[in-house]
Amino acid sequence: MGPVVSSVAEQLDSVDFFNVNVDQLPYLAQRFGVQSIPTLILIKNGQEAKRSVGFIPEEAVKEFAQS
Repeated sequence: MGPVVSSVAEQLDSVDFFNVNVDQLPYLAQRFGVQSIPTLILIKNGQEAKRSVGFIPEEAVKEFAQS
């Protein structure tokens, strides 16, 4: 999933992407209820706006990030 997200991040200047290693930051995974990897969480105005669990292709990541 990393290469797909990296590609989309290069295409979208209006969205900030962050990668979290849940083994190194388990408290953050717990805070956001991450139970499966990969999980994408879209945060808007400090609140979770959308979530996707499992692999999705590049176009779907782009749509997700822009929603």
